[in-house]
Amino acid sequence: MSDTPLSESLSPTRPALATIENNCVTADRYMRHLCAMFAADNWMWMVLPVALCAVLAVWIDVRFIIVAGMVAFIVLPMILALLYFYYGLSPQARWSIMEKSAALDDEGITLTFTDPRMKTHAIRWDDVRGIIEKDDVVMLMLGGRRYNCLMLPASVVDPHVAQLLGQRITQRH
Repeated sequence: MSDTPLSESLSPTRPALATIENNCVTADRYMRHLCAMFAADNWMWMVLPVALCAVLAVWIDVRFIIVAGMVAFIVLPMILALLYFYYGLSPQARWSIMEKSAALDDEGITLTFTDPRMKTHAIRWDDVRGIIEKDDVVMLMLGGRRYNCLMLPASVVDPHVAQLLGQRITQRH
């Protein structure tokens, strides 16, 4: 995925097709949606060990209930903590939670941050794998790791911009 400054990737002279001004997603909303995606994809692997221990507790030994509790209250929260460190501290998570404006043009999306310490980032349309619209966020699924996404608040993405995003993404894939 492109992590280059604007001057090296997208042309600053191209007119923007649409602009999304001053938007950011809170960190808790970002992690809530990320954990929900992870749980929806992997719920069986989280429930299976607990259910297996419960069955073994009925058939073999009641102490397997303690093992099921350890899995449910120690192992699974640690997996979610790893998810937080792996995805929650990624550049894409930082891009989502920092206040920014996003300009869409023929080449991709240009993120300009209000914080002067953050560089302007360009995301090419080829790096965007898909778009997921939830009630309160629009998630642009980015290439690379499985749950990499740029989240934009749904309140600032009007239907015209959402349609434009969908068209650009389907044209490339």
